[in-house]
Amino acid sequence: MFADPQSVTYAAAAKSLPAISRGEDSSEYKLNDAGVVFDLIMSHQFKARNRVNVRLRRDAYATDPLIPTSNILASMTASFTLDFPNVGYTVADAQNLGNALVAYLTSANILKLANGET
Repeated sequence: MFADPQSVTYAAAAKSLPAISRGEDSSEYKLNDAGVVFDLIMSHQFKARNRVNVRLRRDAYATDPLIPTSNILASMTASFTLDFPNVGYTVADAQNLGNALVAYLTSANILKLANGET
């Protein structure tokens, strides 16, 4: 089980997210930072295929472009999933694949993706 709280850095600012839910297959860590909510969910599923997932969501209010005097809730999410069979590959193989993707996802490459490059 991961430590409580979990820390993420958003726009160079560290955010400490305390656990709000813990179970056998998932945990959730959440912070309401003056109306901006950070929600980190980790989960796993071990069956014929193994799947582990971590998802970070940020919710904040923004000006409604159609009604500038109103605010709407805007949400964005980043996630990472490892999906691998329980035969033919080891957990270390899955770790190596995940590490390869994480190393590829530099700040510059994430910006290119967010701008629509493929």
